[in-house]
Amino acid sequence: MRAAEVPPEMLEVFEKASDSVKSYFETLESIPSQGRVLIGKDRFVLARTDSLSLVLRNVLTEIYGDRGSDQLLYSFGRAVGSTEARKFFDRFKLTDPMEKFGFGPTYFSYSGWAFVNLLYPTNLVADETFLLVFANQQSFEAEGFIAEGEKPKKAICHITAGYLTGWCEESFGIPLETRELFCSAKGEGLDLFLMTHRKKILQAAENAMKLIESNQDLTVEAVLAE
Repeated sequence: MRAAEVPPEMLEVFEKASDSVKSYFETLESIPSQGRVLIGKDRFVLARTDSLSLVLRNVLTEIYGDRGSDQLLYSFGRAVGSTEARKFFDRFKLTDPMEKFGFGPTYFSYSGWAFVNLLYPTNLVADETFLLVFANQQSFEAEGFIAEGEKPKKAICHITAGYLTGWCEESFGIPLETRELFCSAKGEGLDLFLMTHRKKILQAAENAMKLIESNQDLTVEAVLAE
């Protein structure tokens, strides 16, 4: 059973990651007498996803406004992704950037964030031409809004975008940013994301939307064109 849908050239990396992450999650242990949930001796806290997708967002919006809540949720996701990536790299003695990356979407699926589908074009290199296009199936953030019958006017999967950004930054050692181009919570059918170098993100997101709207193929060159 795959934990992510990936291009054929990445299968070997992801199959290795899936075996390791699966073994890790098989150690899950609940100890009510101590108020603990452990996985591989790491302590976890189980929480309903709507507590993050709706409750936390609403609280932050009341305090910091709509834009401020977006930024805080993205930053939170990014910090969590970065921290968990470093711990996993150390646990599994990972040094190769592609192997580090492979554990990200795999862990993402096993921990219940979303099922990641990596799409073309993909250019996973540690420089300003880095490009990752991916779609999430059943993102917990979008699902929370849909379950409550709420239909936002903007993309809302900021924790998700931030998390995978943080993981990929730790994997490749370069500053990255992610933008959600389409969001299922808005009724757009899927959660589609674009990640690239921080210097390129604004132009790349604009280029990608123009290509999609004109029914043209996305290529690395076209998306990153200046």
